[in-house]
Amino acid sequence: MISVVIPSYNRRDCMVALLADVYRQHGTDFEVIVVDDASPDDTVEVIRREFPQVRLFVNEANGGPCVSRNRGILEANGEWIVGFDSDVTLPDPRLLARIAARFSASPGLDGLSLRILKPDGVSDDVERWCHPRPVATHGNREFLTSYFSGTAYAFRREAVLAAGLYPELLYMHHEEVELAWRILDCGGSILHVPDLSVLHHANPVSRRSQVEVFLMPRNQILLAASCLPVPRAFFYVLPRTAFQGLKAIARGHFPDFLKAMVSAWKLLPQVWERRKPLRSTTFTLLRTIKAGTADLSPPSAEVSSAGRSA
Repeated sequence: MISVVIPSYNRRDCMVALLADVYRQHGTDFEVIVVDDASPDDTVEVIRREFPQVRLFVNEANGGPCVSRNRGILEANGEWIVGFDSDVTLPDPRLLARIAARFSASPGLDGLSLRILKPDGVSDDVERWCHPRPVATHGNREFLTSYFSGTAYAFRREAVLAAGLYPELLYMHHEEVELAWRILDCGGSILHVPDLSVLHHANPVSRRSQVEVFLMPRNQILLAASCLPVPRAFFYVLPRTAFQGLKAIARGHFPDFLKAMVSAWKLLPQVWERRKPLRSTTFTLLRTIKAGTADLSPPSAEVSSAGRSA
C-alpha cells in the first residue's frame, strides 16, 4: 500500500485541488495523510468537511516542512511513501499505481524522484531541478541521482526510516539534500523517472525571503557539519558562504546574512552531537552519479546491513 503524505500550511485552495486529484487515483491501494503545520487559515476545517477520509494531523505549533513530513511518515501504514507539496496537481489518474508498479519491478530501488513540470505540462520546473545532471539534456531521461525535490517524490518507508528521516533542525531548505545523501549512505538508490510527473503551480512560499537570505546560507553550513569530514566540510562551505555573503551585500541583505551566520554558530553544537560523516564509498558513488557512470544494482550486503542498522 502507498501512504500519500502531504504537509499543509496556509494553502486551503491548493489542498482542495490536490486532494481531489489524489482521490481520483485508481489501480492501487493508498491512504492519505495530511499534516497541517498550524495554518492560520481555515485549511483544517475545509479538509475535515470535504475530505473526511483523510488522516489529518495538526501540529500545535509551526515546525516547518521537515517536522510535518516526518510526522506523516511516522504515522504511515504503507510500504511506500509518496510525498507531494500542496501546490501540485496530478494529471495522471494512475500515477500512484504506476509508482507502485515501478517499485515492484525494481527491488533494489529505494527512491523515485518524480518529474516536476510547470502548469503547461511540458516545461520542466527548472527552479526545482538540483540534480547532478543538466536539465536540458536529462529532463526527459532516467538516471540515478543524488537529489530529489520534496515537491514530488516516492520512497520505500523503511529506507527513509533507516536514513533518519528529514533533518528537522534545518526547518526548510537543504533538507532533501541531507536525506538523499543519508539514503545513499545506507546503500540505497534514487532514480529520476521522467514519465512519472506532476504539475507544480509554484504558489509563493510564505517565507521565500527568509529562505533566500537566511536559511540557505545557514543550512549549507549545518549540512556540511552534519555530513562531511572536516576537510571536505571546509572546502564545501567556504566558497558557498563567500558567494552568499557577496550576494547579500549586493542585494542589501547583509544584516540577514550575519544573522544566518550567528544562527549557524549557535546550532553547530547540536549538529555536531548528531554528526555522522558519510562513508568514503558514498563519496565515490556521488562522483559516479555526477559523471553519469553509476548503474542501478542492488547494494552489497555489507553496505546495506551496515547502513540499515546505523
